[in-house]
Amino acid sequence: MAGECFSPNDLRAFINHHIALLNRLGLAQESAFSLIYLKVKESEQYACDETFKRMFRNTDAIFNDNEDYVLMLPQTEWNGASDILSGIQKFLDQESQDNTVCYPDDGKNADELMKKLSNIVEDNSSEIINMLR
Repeated sequence: MAGECFSPNDLRAFINHHIALLNRLGLAQESAFSLIYLKVKESEQYACDETFKRMFRNTDAIFNDNEDYVLMLPQTEWNGASDILSGIQKFLDQESQDNTVCYPDDGKNADELMKKLSNIVEDNSSEIINMLR
């Protein structure tokens, strides 16, 4: 299994496309997905890129913009995503921050989900993430 990497410029379109597929298949209310955000030090990025590709499922999407990562985890509710993020942060010896949103609870489209995640990250670390704007 391997997570797939995508351009950060494609994040909004990718989320909206996934939601459109869920709606078309009639699964929008039963099929949650989550977005998690984390920051990785520049010196650890290469190792993390390779580790993330190996540890995530081939249906998971990895968006990277310099030190900023957003991971989209289909079929993963908030609790599962939060546990995954916490594990990654522990592995990277980072302070635990709950930078997680879940569809449909936290937003019905990419703009709502990205705005909510941006607000959470800003509240937790006072950082503005360009990829989420």
